[in-house]
Amino acid sequence: MKKFAVLALALVLVSCCALGLAETLRVGMECNYAPYNWTQSEASDEAVAIAAGGYADGYDVRIAKIIAEKLGYDLEIVKTEWDGLTPALLSGNIDVIIAGMSPSAERKLTIDFTDNYYVAELTVVVRKDGAYANATSLADFAGAKITGQMSTFHYDMIDQIEGVVKMPAQDTFPTMIVAVSSGAIDGYIADLPGAISAVQANPDLTFINFEEGSGFDVSPDDKEIAVGIRQGSELKEKINEILAGISEEERSAIMEAAVAAQPLSE
Repeated sequence: MKKFAVLALALVLVSCCALGLAETLRVGMECNYAPYNWTQSEASDEAVAIAAGGYADGYDVRIAKIIAEKLGYDLEIVKTEWDGLTPALLSGNIDVIIAGMSPSAERKLTIDFTDNYYVAELTVVVRKDGAYANATSLADFAGAKITGQMSTFHYDMIDQIEGVVKMPAQDTFPTMIVAVSSGAIDGYIADLPGAISAVQANPDLTFINFEEGSGFDVSPDDKEIAVGIRQGSELKEKINEILAGISEEERSAIMEAAVAAQPLSE
């Protein structure tokens, strides 16, 4: 009898572990990519505690809060390096990626994506007093030293600039901001919200408003930002239903609020 009782208890515990997702949604993000996500030391109304310590806020965090609330789950932010996000998802260390990630064809080979929760255009962040501050087209960047974040399509977009000096990819956006500010590079590729965020926090920088037809040629998938999930996950349909209920006006308002709330040190 005792053996059966122990076995029954073990089955219950296994079942509880398997259903852990119903209690907590573990969301992976860099917490270092304002205005999508960042780390701060103090609690706030919008910030969520990071599993390893500190607090995370940003557009991704606020979207994650909506998703977790609608699902009826608690929310846990798991701070993860960019290159570690997909492995963390595949290994089961996180349940979803909400990290300003685009559903590129390469990523779709290993993970699935929901519908988009934001669509962004690309620009180039440069010094306000630099040689490229008045650029209006990609052609104006011939000879410029340009970089982008490692393992992103941003870095691949540099190849569209004829005559550019393609610098080694950088790990993070804060690293690229320092490189531009110091003059080590002339600019880096960013999406528009990220560029606005960088300029707000660093008044020595600006970003380029390309003339119509003179900017980057970006595929629809690369413009979109979506939630990364494991292939075959039942979460895809549920999250898509939630995202469908967030209007474009609400998405824009959430992004504007995130840009305004970012720490100036970011």
